[in-house]
Amino acid sequence: MTSLDELLESDLATAAEAAASVVPDVVVALDVLVKWLDNDGDLTTMRRYWAQVTTASRTLAHLPSQGRDLGMHSAVLAALLQRSAAETYWVAPSADGIGVVTVLVDRLRGAVRGLPHQCTKQRPGIDEHRFAWLLKSFGDIELEQRHAEPLRRAMAILDLSSRDVAEVMGVKRQAVDKWLLAAPPSDRLDKIGAVAQIADILRHRLQAGMPAAVVRRPAAAYGGRSMLDVITDDEHDWLAESVRASFDYATVA
Repeated sequence: MTSLDELLESDLATAAEAAASVVPDVVVALDVLVKWLDNDGDLTTMRRYWAQVTTASRTLAHLPSQGRDLGMHSAVLAALLQRSAAETYWVAPSADGIGVVTVLVDRLRGAVRGLPHQCTKQRPGIDEHRFAWLLKSFGDIELEQRHAEPLRRAMAILDLSSRDVAEVMGVKRQAVDKWLLAAPPSDRLDKIGAVAQIADILRHRLQAGMPAAVVRRPAAAYGGRSMLDVITDDEHDWLAESVRASFDYATVA
């Protein structure tokens, strides 16, 4: 299995090839997406590109290491790698997946070992006016992702699939997949926020793995329904307050 040490100790080209072997599906997707971006790719293309860069960044940042102290949490490292996906596209040495992964590895080596960045020159063939438009669009996508983050967090904590969320929200699964790629519509943010709040409370108050079980367990306090049932019935605000109060020990005392 490829380790973080291999990416840090090898030359950049070798390290990039090793990284690509860790995320082969991402590289294949980026092969297509980068070319689409070069040829007037639309906002959906950019969202997919952003999602693939994010996946690669998180995967590489969480690679195992032989006792190396990174000097930062892996989540922080992932954020540093993923930051400014537009710039990654701008300085990638080749217009394909391996070019993007090379930039991510270059940033990883700089963040962990302090090595100077090698991917700093503009890739030939990118129109500067189009890049300026891409830069603005990526800024909009980053804002969308911030709005989608509470949903992603709740899904991870409560072990919810897109289908689970669709049932709770009263929509089709495809709609939830679109929310994760872009952002939920404004009229859904209140309910998603309540679910995320419940998930956060349970994560901090219960043992690992318990929140997912608790939200699915029927309870007399909810009329024999589970928490997910209560949310489905649009009683999410009441449930969020109930969960918060149940762990408010000052109130209980």
